[in-house]
Amino acid sequence: MAQPRESPYIWVSWLSKLLAGDAHCEWALWFRAHNTYDKQRDETFDLAAWAARHAEMVRTRSEELRVSGYKVFVEDQNKFTLIGSAGALGGKADIVAVREAETLVVDCKTGAPHSSDVLQVLVYMLVLPMVHAACKGRTMAGEVRYADHPVRIAPEDLTADLRDLIRAIIGRAAGAEPTPKVPSYAECSFCDITAADCPERVDAQPPVEKLDHDLF
Repeated sequence: MAQPRESPYIWVSWLSKLLAGDAHCEWALWFRAHNTYDKQRDETFDLAAWAARHAEMVRTRSEELRVSGYKVFVEDQNKFTLIGSAGALGGKADIVAVREAETLVVDCKTGAPHSSDVLQVLVYMLVLPMVHAACKGRTMAGEVRYADHPVRIAPEDLTADLRDLIRAIIGRAAGAEPTPKVPSYAECSFCDITAADCPERVDAQPPVEKLDHDLF
């Protein structure tokens, strides 16, 4: 069962899925922010294979950037915890590369593209100038690196409206009152919160019923 945290803590990837609309259950973010818990296991996920593919992507892109004249920081060199009045926001960008007055934040993804991938990098672009010495005073740009193509993110993509949205969602997730649950098979199947902590969890697809009608 869940154990309450001393104060709210949010990991960037939890936040980015809600920002992008890839997830809609704000309660899941609220629960993670306020608790540690035993996670639902995905027996179909090959963690070792994923880790090997991801590590190779990070190594390859890091070397490309070094050859291009960047100073490169990788993985744990970029890990941060930003503490605010509402709680703490944590994250770890795969690559931070600096050259002259510019910074490039890169996140490598082994799977299919999702909108949340871009939002994750945009959150890094917002936070890293506050917490990473190499990023301070430099222009921030981003990149999501997939196996077959990159997606570049311009500094101006981090808009004032997006900053406000990030602040609002963090505020709700760190608040004392639980946010709404939105259980569905599509979303619950990717959620690591077990039925012991979320009895409304949906683990089976809804049945398809054949009805008598003349609508079509």
